Amino acid sequence: AESPLSKGYITRALWAFFGCILFAWLFSLQGSHGNTAATSTSSILHHDLSGLVESEILNFDAILVLGGGAPKSLDEPPPYTRERCDLAAVVISRRRELESTTKPRRNRKRKTLDFIDLPILCLSAGTAHFPQLLSSDRLPIWESTSSAAYLQTKHNLNNLYVETTSYDTIGNAFYTRTTHTDLNGWKNLLIITSEFHMPRTKAIFDWIMLSVEPRGYKLTYLASKNVGLSSDALHAREVEEEASLKSVQEYASKYRTMRDVYNFMTQSHGFYTASKLIQNARRKGGEALDPLIQKS
Repeated sequence: AESPLSKGYITRALWAFFGCILFAWLFSLQGSHGNTAATSTSSILHHDLSGLVESEILNFDAILVLGGGAPKSLDEPPPYTRERCDLAAVVISRRRELESTTKPRRNRKRKTLDFIDLPILCLSAGTAHFPQLLSSDRLPIWESTSSAAYLQTKHNLNNLYVETTSYDTIGNAFYTRTTHTDLNGWKNLLIITSEFHMPRTKAIFDWIMLSVEPRGYKLTYLASKNVGLSSDALHAREVEEEASLKSVQEYASKYRTMRDVYNFMTQSHGFYTASKLIQNARRKGGEALDPLIQKS
């Protein structure tokens, strides 16, 4: 029999020991990878920044401002969208105040120390139910372009980005992630939209950003006031939002990977599926939208 202290026995024991350590290390990595998604804030903030501590404002990577409704002109998105933009500008202003007491960041292009404004990503190409606003050369003016122009003109902000693919809130979230936030490494996001739109927005962004192939996103939601809408128009939107929220909950339980969501978008969704877009374009008329929503 082999002595417990023989060279071969000790070698095998050491290999077994280090093998256990390696297995435990790999298992811990797998566990941490499975929990990379930060949970979204448990409560939705309303109208101001009183619910945010200073460190949260300083740690945001980007602000997302959702669009909604055709703009009247390049610099004039709908009143409730302007309210969203104004709230984003308040966040930027407050962040500037806080950063004035901290060390500025180095601007690599100009080789100077500057304060760099938080990026604002304006969302939405348009609203599928409305004609697109056209420029003088007959090209589309995207809703996100109008929001960005408003922020630039009224608030003198320039660190602006536009998402120009989506025509609904699911598209907002999907194309935000696939064309902006994943690529830029923006993980800690402040998402701004109107109160009437917030429950569905939160459900969709929690689904797309946190549940589907999580990559460490942290989401904070800030609701702006429902300005510029009559009580009847607001009620019509709230009814529409509540009905749509049920569909979102079904989608979130069904489509669990980015490939699943992509296939849903390009093979089933009426705004992004080629055959359905062609069919809708050939029809003389489309689905009637509630007149109160159209009017607003």
